[in-house]
Amino acid sequence: MKIGNLIRSFNTAVLMLIFFGGMTLYMSIPDLIISFKPVVSFEELLEEDGAQLKAGGHVAGNVVYVLDYFASESSYTKRSDGSRSGSRKSGNYYLVPSSNGYFALKSRQADVETLNQLSEETFTYLTSGTEPSTEFFMEGKVELLEGNLVKYYQEYLEELGYTTEEIAELGEPLVVRFVSFTAVRVMSGIGLVLLILGLLLLRINYRREERGTGLPKAEDLPEVP
Repeated sequence: MKIGNLIRSFNTAVLMLIFFGGMTLYMSIPDLIISFKPVVSFEELLEEDGAQLKAGGHVAGNVVYVLDYFASESSYTKRSDGSRSGSRKSGNYYLVPSSNGYFALKSRQADVETLNQLSEETFTYLTSGTEPSTEFFMEGKVELLEGNLVKYYQEYLEELGYTTEEIAELGEPLVVRFVSFTAVRVMSGIGLVLLILGLLLLRINYRREERGTGLPKAEDLPEVP
């Protein structure tokens, strides 16, 4: 393989296809791997000898009980002049009970109303025994809770009556974040197709450089008087 021919084989189309295909795969493959892991349901997490949450896990099913949210999230757009647009709410962090303690659940803003209703019904269940009637399905991945969210999580547990020692015994706080694994698979497929097209075009360009275009070269053309 001649390095010079290889370098000349890279044109804008090849670079764009390989770049966007590679970036799409880079961003989607971690979640793609999680999508093929065994699914743990929220119901199983309530069972005494049921499944346990682990970072990198795959969770899906109806959320049975949810307590109040301990933090909310907002997003904004930063402009080129340094100013930023008004904050837009993008969901809450709710506390969810399990057989081993608690974990956080990061909602989308579109699901806040439903989860707030389920939260009210959960507190009613704790006082009266009436099971919640609101159904909420969610699929997502498990991550470690980080930053200030850990502080807010711990403060909420303290409000519920837990001591610092008891909170520490619960282990590292985890959060279940919504992920559309269908979208992840689609994006992975698109990234793979773009990458393959880029490599095929690179191969075609390289072979053309190796064999030539088949057109006569300038020195082979007859002289014009």
